[in-house]
Amino acid sequence: MNAGDVLKRTGVAAGIAAGVVGALYAGERAVVARLRHGDDPDAEAALLPVFDDARVIDTHDAGVLYTIARGEGPPIVMAHGVSLSSRVWAKQFEAFPEEGFRAVAFDARGHGESRSGSTGHSVENLAADLAAVLETLDLHDAVLVGHSMGGMAVQAFAVHHPAVLRARVRGLVLMSTASRMIVSDVSVLRGAAERVVGWVPDTGAVMRRRNLGFLLARIGFGDDPAASHVEATRQMLAACSRETIREASRGLLSLDLSEEIRAIRLPTLVLVGTADALTPPRDSHQIAEAIPGSELVEFPGAGHMLMYERTAEVDRLIVDFARSCTSRPAGKTPAASAG
Repeated sequence: MNAGDVLKRTGVAAGIAAGVVGALYAGERAVVARLRHGDDPDAEAALLPVFDDARVIDTHDAGVLYTIARGEGPPIVMAHGVSLSSRVWAKQFEAFPEEGFRAVAFDARGHGESRSGSTGHSVENLAADLAAVLETLDLHDAVLVGHSMGGMAVQAFAVHHPAVLRARVRGLVLMSTASRMIVSDVSVLRGAAERVVGWVPDTGAVMRRRNLGFLLARIGFGDDPAASHVEATRQMLAACSRETIREASRGLLSLDLSEEIRAIRLPTLVLVGTADALTPPRDSHQIAEAIPGSELVEFPGAGHMLMYERTAEVDRLIVDFARSCTSRPAGKTPAASAG
C-alpha cells in the first residue's frame, strides 16, 4: 500500500469517526434526558462514603495511598477499578458496618487522593500497594474485594505476596475483572495496544462535559441503570488525570496471571454481570475455572458496575461469604495459602 492509499483510507476513517461523533452529539441530549428521568432510588443520595477513620500510608517507591475505614469487626478491604476511586464503595460503607464488618477502602496509586510512586503503574506495584495497606493498617482476617483493576491487584497480591496472604487474609472476592489481558502474550499486539493507549485523549475533559460524559459513562452499565450511579461514575472519571488513565491502562496490558492463580488455595467468590462489556463473563469463567473451589455468580443483565447495579444482592453475597470465611478458626480454611 502506497502513501496515497494510506492517506485516503485514513481520511475515510476520519470521516466515518466524525460522522459517528456528530450523530452521538446530536442524540446525546435526548438519550441523557431519558436516562435522567427514569426511576432512581438514589436520586437524592450524595453517594459519598461515610467513614470514621482516614489515613495516608507510604508505598515502597515514595508514593502515598489514601485509605478510609468505617465500623468494627473483621475487615472487608475494597480495591476499585482504573479511573475510579474509593468513592465507588459508598453504598458498601453503609451496608458492611451494619453487618458487623469494618469497611476499608483505598484510592489506587495516582487515583483520588493517592499519589503514584517513582516506579509508576504496574501490576506488581498494585500488588505491593495492597500488601502495604494490609500491613500498615495491621489488618487480620480480611476479605479482599477487588473490582476490575482492583480485582487484578487482588490476584497479583495473592500470587506475589503469599506470606502476607497467609497471615492476614481469609477470602477473595473478584468482581468484574480478568486474570489476563488478551494482548499480554503477543508482543506485536501489545506494542500496538501500548501505542494506542499512549494516544488516549484527555478522558477527563470529555467526562467533564455533563451530557456527553454521562453518555460515555453509561457504557459501563447493563440494563436500566440509575442515573445517579452513572453520574457518580462520570464524576470519578472526570476527576482522574489523563496521565493516570494512560499509564494505569498501559500497566495492565502485560497482565497474565491465568496460570499462577491456579496455585491460590483460599475461598474465592467471582462475580460478573452478563452484560459486562469491559470484562466480559468469559474472563470471570476463566478465573473460576483456574482457582480451585471458587464460586462463580452471574447477574443477568448487569454490566461492569455491580456495586451500583446490584447493590443488595452483591452486598448480601459478600457479607455471607465474609462471614463464612471469618467464622472458621484461623488455619482451618481450605489450605489458606498461595504458592
